[in-house]
Amino acid sequence: MSNFIKSNLKQLKKKLILFICGVVALICLTSSVLAHRSASTVLTLENQQKIELAAWKYAIDTPLLLETIDWFRDLTRNSRESAALAELARLKFMRAQLELDKHHRVHLFERSIAMADQALALNANDVRGLFWKAAAMGKIAEDSGMLNALRMLRPMEDLLLKVVELDERYENAGAHRALGRMYHKLPRFPISFGSNQKALAHLKRAYGLFPQDIITRAFYAELLYEIGRKYEARKHADFVLTTPIAEEDALEFTEYVDIALEVVKKTGGANIKVGNY
Repeated sequence: MSNFIKSNLKQLKKKLILFICGVVALICLTSSVLAHRSASTVLTLENQQKIELAAWKYAIDTPLLLETIDWFRDLTRNSRESAALAELARLKFMRAQLELDKHHRVHLFERSIAMADQALALNANDVRGLFWKAAAMGKIAEDSGMLNALRMLRPMEDLLLKVVELDERYENAGAHRALGRMYHKLPRFPISFGSNQKALAHLKRAYGLFPQDIITRAFYAELLYEIGRKYEARKHADFVLTTPIAEEDALEFTEYVDIALEVVKKTGGANIKVGNY
């Protein structure tokens, strides 16, 4: 082999080694950056589990909820993670639901909305932020006068429709469920935009996605009864009343059990046994 070829091979080998070293260094650097990004996330699996526990037990363990809010608020103080801020909005929503004083309750729901807005400022398509903002607005509407409530309902509708578009399964099809309830209970045109047809479409979809959801079944039963489908209404009401309810859910589900009881009474029910009580 000539010296010229040997020299070229040495140069090629040297360049190849340098190239490989560069690639390895880049991979190591990228891995380090990714690891740092992963480590810096606030909404880890462990943290999400803590939030879920506090949200589930909020009605029977208020200290746990308040402790979780304080802990997660400190954790997200400088966060740019929209989902984490939206989860804090969710926790604040739970806290507001426990407040007995109407004016303070509205104030707390407004704080939940403000936190959801922070999440949405980082990501306008954050499903959690959209959903919990709409939920808090709905609660404020319940505590407000008719004019203020009507003013908030269209923005709520827009938020919920966007949740349906982005992730219709979120919170047990919660957006479909809320839209169905809204369209069912609102006055019709020209006073407002209530529509049994739209209500039926959303509640039917929510039921199709999560047939075991008690809230959906209660809302669906009431709507079906009012539009004359009494046999179907009774089937859904019976499901609500015979489904065991955990202690953690008992306070929140009282409203939905009452709806189902009313449907059963209207359809000739007697000797009704509720859930596991």
